[in-house]
Amino acid sequence: MMMGSTLQWLTAIHILTFQHISCLITDQFISYPPNSSVIGVIGEGVVLPCYVVAENIPEIFSVQWIFNEQSQKIPVSTYDGKTQKEKQDEKYQGRTEFFHSEFGAGNMSLLLKNIRSSDKGSYTCVVSFNDEYHDALIELKVAAKGGVPSISMRSYMKQSIGLTCHADGWFPKPEVIWLDGQGQVRKEQSSTKVMMMPSGLYRVITSMNLKPGSDMEVSCRIVNNLLKTTSESRILISEIFFPSISKWLIVYLVILCFITVLISTVFCKLRSNHKKTIKAVKMKTKMEEENEQLKSMLEQEKATNRRAKSKLKDRFGQLKAELDFWEARSHAVFITVNPDCRVLELPVPGAPKVEDTSSEPAGLNSPSTVPVLVGKEGFASGKHYWEVEVGQQQDWVLGVVREKEGQEEEGTIAGEDFWALHRSQGELFSSKGNRKIEKKDMSCTVIGVLLDLEEAQVKFYEAEQMNVIVKIPISLGKEHAERFYPFLPKREEGVVTPVIRPVLIPVPLETV
Repeated sequence: MMMGSTLQWLTAIHILTFQHISCLITDQFISYPPNSSVIGVIGEGVVLPCYVVAENIPEIFSVQWIFNEQSQKIPVSTYDGKTQKEKQDEKYQGRTEFFHSEFGAGNMSLLLKNIRSSDKGSYTCVVSFNDEYHDALIELKVAAKGGVPSISMRSYMKQSIGLTCHADGWFPKPEVIWLDGQGQVRKEQSSTKVMMMPSGLYRVITSMNLKPGSDMEVSCRIVNNLLKTTSESRILISEIFFPSISKWLIVYLVILCFITVLISTVFCKLRSNHKKTIKAVKMKTKMEEENEQLKSMLEQEKATNRRAKSKLKDRFGQLKAELDFWEARSHAVFITVNPDCRVLELPVPGAPKVEDTSSEPAGLNSPSTVPVLVGKEGFASGKHYWEVEVGQQQDWVLGVVREKEGQEEEGTIAGEDFWALHRSQGELFSSKGNRKIEKKDMSCTVIGVLLDLEEAQVKFYEAEQMNVIVKIPISLGKEHAERFYPFLPKREEGVVTPVIRPVLIPVPLETV
């Protein structure tokens, strides 16, 4: 009974220490050692211990070793007593072996061969027989002692020598220590890099700078704290890398350099005085030439700037004229003409009178009556724009006529009541009443007319070129009932005369 109580107490200690539950534990069975750890060297083999102490172990039993990963459990190797066969996980294929001859003595240990760094972790030994199963937890720690460290001189300067120590094949991450000739840790700062190689082992590279006056004996020690082993390399730096110089030699060299510099300075001074005059003359000549070149460049730059300014001014004028045209066109209106003919008395160069035998045309002040068609739409305020297609005709007249309330629609329209643009014999004229006609050249085929009652003026445009031909002021009367009507020449049989050209009526633009 005392033996059974002891077994139960050991099993309880196992459960509390490792938080691991064994099912159906009897007082006649324990796992030994209860929970322990072993160290395996990478590339070699290690025995994962598991011993069963029982009065009688039957022939039919099973043993399973399980690797406990974080996310899953891997059945490393399983032995089935019924079939007496082993089953291995493919990760451990050919690397595990049971001790079959010692099963009867309770040795359920597993031999793990060719250890890898990935084998590190906890393993569970599970033994089942007589409808009971029992387990034990084993921690496997893996390690590897790498090669002997190699020390090399990385760089050499007068102020210091750079040393590098590197070693491969260590696991886990080793500790690196730089030592002096007395085996003491060196005070120089060092930088260490530990990198994992494709094999899963670590490569260590560490470097330091050895300064003059330091201990010239240097050791690089690699320590594996898990295996409690070290590997060390030692070198001795020759003093030839830090040669000592006599103070008297330094003083002598300084004095010699001072004398050499003094002699050179005096010689250069004497020589420079000889060259200064020639140099000054050359400099003056060069400055005069450069001055002339600068003046020439300045004049060229001024001319370029003037041309650019003129181009910008012309372009600005062109853009301003186009903007004015599009602003005028935004006030487009639909025009229809009254078929009843009206007559204008227009002072323009006309055809010779019937009784006149001279072939010369009449003068500018010669009155001439022209039949015209007046628009049905009249305007008393605002801005209104329309276009007239004149084609290649040499003689035509178009413009704006004013009619007051109560004025008779028929008869000749007085000169002070119309504003016109007239073409006669291929030449273009503008008129206002009986004022002198101004002559202009023109080659366009579409005339735009803007009646601006806000600014009291009429503008005639070359619609295709978007240019203003002429601007004629309007004398507005005090009567509120006066209205302004567009007019154009009456169509004659067999002759192509100007016609109203339809304009798409847009949304009016805001005045800039």
